[in-house]
Amino acid sequence: MSTPTDATLSTGLRQEQPTVSVVVVNLNGRDLLAPCLTSLVRQTHESDRLEIILIDNASTDGSVEMVRKDFPEVRILVNDSNVGFAPAVNQGAEVANGEYLALLNNDAEADPNWIAAAVAYLTSHEEVGCLGSLILRDDRETIDYAGGRMAFNGMGYANKVEQSAWENPNFAERTLFASGGAMVVPTQLFLDVGGFDESFFAFFEDVDFGWRLWVLGHEVHFVPSSKVFHRHHGTIKRFGYARERYLLERNALATIFKNYGDDLLARTLPSAVLLTLMRGLTDLTERDGLPDFSIVEGAKNLDDEDFPVPAITAAHLAAMRDFGRSISNLTAKRNAIQDKRERPDSEILPLFKETLRPNVNGREYLEVWNAVEKAFDLYEHLVHKTHVLIITGDTLSERMAGPAIRCFEMATVLHDAGFDVTLASMSPPSVHSRGFTVTWTGAPGGINALLDVADIVIFQGFVMHAIPEIEAFDGPVIVDIYDPFHLEGMSHRKHELEWQRYATHNSDTDVLNKQLQRGDFFVCASEKQRDFWLGQMSALKRINPATFDEDESLRSLIDIAPFGLPAGQPIKTEERVLRGVVDGIEEDDFLLLWGGGIYNWFDPLTLIKAVGRVAEDHPDVKLWFMGSAHPNPDVPKMQMASSSYNLAVELGLLGTHVFFNDGWIDYTQRQNYLMEADVGVSTHYEHLETRYSFRTRILDYIWCELPMVATEGDTLSLLAKERGLGITVPPEDVEACADAIRRLRNDKDLYQECVDNLAAIKPEMTWERAVAPIVEFCRSPRRAADTSHKRHDYIASNFTLADVVPERSPYYYAKRFIGTATAQGPRTALIHAKNIIKHYTAGR
Repeated sequence: MSTPTDATLSTGLRQEQPTVSVVVVNLNGRDLLAPCLTSLVRQTHESDRLEIILIDNASTDGSVEMVRKDFPEVRILVNDSNVGFAPAVNQGAEVANGEYLALLNNDAEADPNWIAAAVAYLTSHEEVGCLGSLILRDDRETIDYAGGRMAFNGMGYANKVEQSAWENPNFAERTLFASGGAMVVPTQLFLDVGGFDESFFAFFEDVDFGWRLWVLGHEVHFVPSSKVFHRHHGTIKRFGYARERYLLERNALATIFKNYGDDLLARTLPSAVLLTLMRGLTDLTERDGLPDFSIVEGAKNLDDEDFPVPAITAAHLAAMRDFGRSISNLTAKRNAIQDKRERPDSEILPLFKETLRPNVNGREYLEVWNAVEKAFDLYEHLVHKTHVLIITGDTLSERMAGPAIRCFEMATVLHDAGFDVTLASMSPPSVHSRGFTVTWTGAPGGINALLDVADIVIFQGFVMHAIPEIEAFDGPVIVDIYDPFHLEGMSHRKHELEWQRYATHNSDTDVLNKQLQRGDFFVCASEKQRDFWLGQMSALKRINPATFDEDESLRSLIDIAPFGLPAGQPIKTEERVLRGVVDGIEEDDFLLLWGGGIYNWFDPLTLIKAVGRVAEDHPDVKLWFMGSAHPNPDVPKMQMASSSYNLAVELGLLGTHVFFNDGWIDYTQRQNYLMEADVGVSTHYEHLETRYSFRTRILDYIWCELPMVATEGDTLSLLAKERGLGITVPPEDVEACADAIRRLRNDKDLYQECVDNLAAIKPEMTWERAVAPIVEFCRSPRRAADTSHKRHDYIASNFTLADVVPERSPYYYAKRFIGTATAQGPRTALIHAKNIIKHYTAGR
């Protein structure tokens, strides 16, 4: 999935809002509670769907009496003693009646839309198990929490603390944990995963909870549209800094002990314990109180001496002592978490963001930190990002065609997922990246420099043919075969001389077969394509016992990664680009838009004829072709583009009802044109290319909620028909195409139904979802089962029966011959004998 956005909030809340229980924990916060509870009473979320629960930890300042008097709608539970924050929250969760559990600090005020925004987001993002709200300080301008970060030793931090809220991007994103001061979580999920760890008392229980959710397969998102304002009261300060440090250090050790997998726990725990001790000895403004234990001449016997130890040092010693005392209890908790693990550490580590943050700046401490980092190789195991190199043969520019768009969006999703990504083109790029590196294969150092730092290579099209070094790359290779160009080429070149067509087709097929033999993982655009590729791979012996035994579904060898949609709503950046701008296209015209180029395998001729017929009765119907020339200068202008132009001239439609854009629209500007249209169109012939195609321009129609007219026969037109996204028509049927245009123009109810269906399907088709199989492979990269170790020999061209059948004695073969002759006759026995002799001698 790309990074989640708040766009889904624009659809509004459901008619019946989910019930929400807000838990507020209080300890002597009488002066703080009134504004806190008032902000909850004033939520835009329906009051009869909102429950407020106060858990009071034995306050002595009249807090409970004030709430009973001034806020009678609040449920109150009073403890006999201060049980701590984590146990109090769990108490609230146990008695909560709401479908969602919301936590709010008693020294915070909630924005009126806090609950509504959170619930809207959670109900539209099933994968999210917990939402963290934006927390601003009471000046309402300074950030207190905008996502969570953590060092490898369990020390959690709030992101962007003390930065201006104006600098905070207004989009949701994944985060390791939500702040316990303002979070929302499904109540049953909170209870099912064990809630907050009550042994923590306070501090880092939210870090531990968020990390646990990720381990168990859920996600935590930071959503800035849901916000609260924190007065930063600081209850713990009354108990002193040393007690705070004790809790922080003890709980940090407990957090990593419970949540790391076995391998990383073994590597990180010794480092974390050592650094805990060092912080207690060096984070001081004075001496640590410890004597010099060096054995030198004249050294004093210290056995009977008592030495005063500073409170901070004692706090750290006590934290390690109590961590040790609780190991048995923590082990039981750890086992319960690890037994249900759904997500590897490698997928969670990028969420730490400050993995190697020392958090103490003393010279001696930093020296130890650096030594520990090197001794335990922490950077390599905790910070090293998998480097993914994506190579496209297409032009990376503001005016990109499908192959380049696909690679660019793939790079974006992989970068957002925490990978170090380089996107390379075979020509100098002129496009801005979204945080990843964009370069070209001819840059200084060339392709070898790019391959040297890559852990995984992804390519498409003719790239490996042009760059044979990829074949020798010793890491995993993902081959993107969403475009069966050997089928496309037969249609594209059908006007060429016969010998040229055969020569080119043989070359195209050889290029593809070489890719299919080298790749470790393959992605294509649809299930129909996948069945086609499985057939071709079977002929190449890539479907064999090795790949079958690894995964009988073969999804680990080839899976579906179609084109996707941007996660957010399209935003118009220019007021007008067609209506009233292009001569002949008026404000109130019914505008059809042909997205993308005019290629030889399409059939714009039928569409132009249909527009001509409709225009006789409906002169407001206009057709605009978005592109007639490919943005890649190496791709020649198609014959079909010229034929379309000539037909429009012949029918007298050019400049009155049919219009052509001579160039190509910038990728980032395409929505300006799509959003001015009424209908998206895509017509093509009935042939092999159509059957296995994936018309990516139709995805743009879906993104901009354009009802469509499309020729039936390909994957996306079938989707349009099944989901009511428009009207599909038979190939080359002018009257059917004309009738479809008339229906969408004249039937307002049908048109609106299509728009509603388009809006409903969009969340299912984001780039993040489309590229998910590639992200999953990159998180656990591997060579294919039949291209690694001895199994590679199994599919070698000189494979014989003797390679796997052990040598047998003459007695064995004689007995087998007699048995076969008796059961099936002498003729069959002779045939079997000949085959065995043939294969056996071939192996010699």
